[in-house]
Amino acid sequence: MKIGIIVFSKTNNTFLVGERLKIALEEKGVDAEIQRIIPENDDPGVKPPIVFINKPDVSPYDMIIFGSPVWAFSLAIVMKEYLEQISSLEGKTVFSFVTKQLPSKLTGGTKANREIKSAVVSKNGTVKKSFIISWKNKKRENEISNLVAEILKSV
Repeated sequence: MKIGIIVFSKTNNTFLVGERLKIALEEKGVDAEIQRIIPENDDPGVKPPIVFINKPDVSPYDMIIFGSPVWAFSLAIVMKEYLEQISSLEGKTVFSFVTKQLPSKLTGGTKANREIKSAVVSKNGTVKKSFIISWKNKKRENEISNLVAEILKSV
C-alpha cells in the first residue's frame, strides 16, 4: 500500500502534523510520502483560479491523507482550488485533517472537513475519517496522537 500525505501549509503547523504521521507510518513499514501543495500566491485573500508551483498527483496512491489549515472559518482557498483541479479520486480511500488556531468548536474545523469530504465525494473518492487539530489547545498533542493512531489502524 502506498500512502500520499498531501498538505497545504502556510505556517508549517499543518505540515508538522503531516510529518508526524509520515514517520509513524514508516515505522509501521508503510510506504508513505508527504507532498506539499505550493501555489504561486499563498495569501489568504487569493482568488481562484490559483496557479500551482507544485500540484501533487494523487494517482500513485492507494490511500490519500489531505491536510490543510482553516482560514476565515472555512477550508483554505488554496486547498479548495487544489481539490477542484484533481481529475479523479475514484477507488481512493481518503482521510483528512485540518489545523486551526482556536480551540472553540465554532471556528471552522468541522466546516473545513465537510468541504474536503464534499470535494472528495464529487471526485468519486471516499472519506473514511476526518480530524481537527486546534493549535492553541492544551490537548493538541492528544489530538495529533489520536489522528496518527486512527490512521495506523487502517493500514
